[in-house]
Amino acid sequence: MSEIGNLREAMKRIQEGDAWHGPGLRETLSDVSAKDASVRPIPGSHTIWELVMHIAAWQEVFLQRLMGQPADEPKEGDFPPVTTAGEEEWKAALEMLERSHRKLLEYYAVLQNSSLEENVVGKDYSVAFMIHGIIRHHVYHAGQIGLLKKLIRSR
Repeated sequence: MSEIGNLREAMKRIQEGDAWHGPGLRETLSDVSAKDASVRPIPGSHTIWELVMHIAAWQEVFLQRLMGQPADEPKEGDFPPVTTAGEEEWKAALEMLERSHRKLLEYYAVLQNSSLEENVVGKDYSVAFMIHGIIRHHVYHAGQIGLLKKLIRSR
């Protein structure tokens, strides 16, 4: 498999399942209600919902960068606010996460291995470095979500 194929597969598994580190983020979130997603079990921490919004928003920034468009922070902010916390809004947040994930995977499918060593527009690092960072970002926050979920359910 090509390098970009390996990176695409890693990103796919982190979200969709069969990841080497444990369940994919989709599985972790599959039984989280809007109520649980809104709970802040640790003062000063982010909620599961805020983390989902953060991952999705940053995936959009990463996609813009991959497409050659300069992008710094998500237009909604680093951790987009949750303004209404009902089940419909939670479902919409999960759909936003899935949509941003799919768009990244679709872009990876057309990305060439030769592009990996090119610098990201406006940044001093390569496309390969950023894609590895995207994967680490996703895993880091997926772990936080898993721990928050356990903490919420243990109370």
